[in-house]
Amino acid sequence: MISDFQLVLIGIIAVIIVGVIVYNRWQEAKYKKRAEQMFSAARNDALFTADETPTAALTERREPSFGKLDDTEQAALDDLTRPIGVDSPHVGAESTKEPRNLVRGAANDLVPAINTEVDTVAMMLADSPVEADAYAPMIGQSSAVAGNVLWEGLVGGLWQPIDPTLDEKYREIRAGLQLADRGGAIEVSVLAQFDDAMSAFAASIGAVSQREDIIEAQRRAQMVDQFCAETDIEIAVNIIGKSGGTFAATKVRGLAEAQGLVALPAGEFALKDDYGRILFTLRNGNAAEAPTLRGEQPYFTQLTFALDVPRTPHPGQIFERAFNLALQFADVLHGEVVDDNKKTLTANGRKVIAETIHGITGEMQQRGVVPGSSVALRLYA
Repeated sequence: MISDFQLVLIGIIAVIIVGVIVYNRWQEAKYKKRAEQMFSAARNDALFTADETPTAALTERREPSFGKLDDTEQAALDDLTRPIGVDSPHVGAESTKEPRNLVRGAANDLVPAINTEVDTVAMMLADSPVEADAYAPMIGQSSAVAGNVLWEGLVGGLWQPIDPTLDEKYREIRAGLQLADRGGAIEVSVLAQFDDAMSAFAASIGAVSQREDIIEAQRRAQMVDQFCAETDIEIAVNIIGKSGGTFAATKVRGLAEAQGLVALPAGEFALKDDYGRILFTLRNGNAAEAPTLRGEQPYFTQLTFALDVPRTPHPGQIFERAFNLALQFADVLHGEVVDDNKKTLTANGRKVIAETIHGITGEMQQRGVVPGSSVALRLYA
């Protein structure tokens, strides 16, 4: 037989089950009502209503002007030019805000350092510490052999750049000659001059030296030159006017300056990081005209955001910033983002570009060359 206690327990369980069912029904009704309110016809959501825009409105040509902006233009312009750290009044409180501060890199990334992948290295080991009076003249003379020679001394087991003015003493010294840059591979005659100079310097300080064979150095120079050519890519994102519209030069410059872009000597605008590295540039994209945005030309037919991939730190992230900024410029200027063939740059095209950048970055890192680092800046110069 069932005891009184068991009956009470069964009753309690039944009440709990009924309560859970009632609560679930109440929750379903509440969310159903909220969904109906969100997607009702009164909200006029373009995804759920028919396009009632007259055909004439679709073909209407609107040129950028200095007059009053419409509501859409003003909202886009306000978002684009609002001060850093101020929330947009046109964006919901729960939306994710993209940081607008400049990219911050590590100072060590920009300290020139010998890299055995792109430099041919001569090592000198002296019996006693070598003073600045002995090595400073050679450092000065080496620049006459080739402009891209780096000098380092061993301190506490670590190589550090040599500053002749500090009068430091070193027992172990090394010099690195860059094998290639955007101008091509170094000439064999320069390699021979470097080898002779390092041999003479080692003898002058009573040191033994170890130098790379000239033929091997020449072979590696060709390989570095080929690697540089294969990874030397510029990514361009273009903006053209809708229905043949043009962009007022003063308006373009105003938008660029509001976003923290600075004018370069050539007249292009650039976004730089804390250490002066150019992240991307904005220029006149019409190949038949000068790239400057600061000339006397009153209107532009095309704008181009350009990214020099190997010279840019974190190029994948910077591309996304440049692309998003191009979309904002296009909104304000009544333009559209296109590729080099003047075709709309789709999400798939954006993905292909991102994958290309990822591939180049990976190939560079495999060779010990980090995009935007000191070695990349001198290799792609």
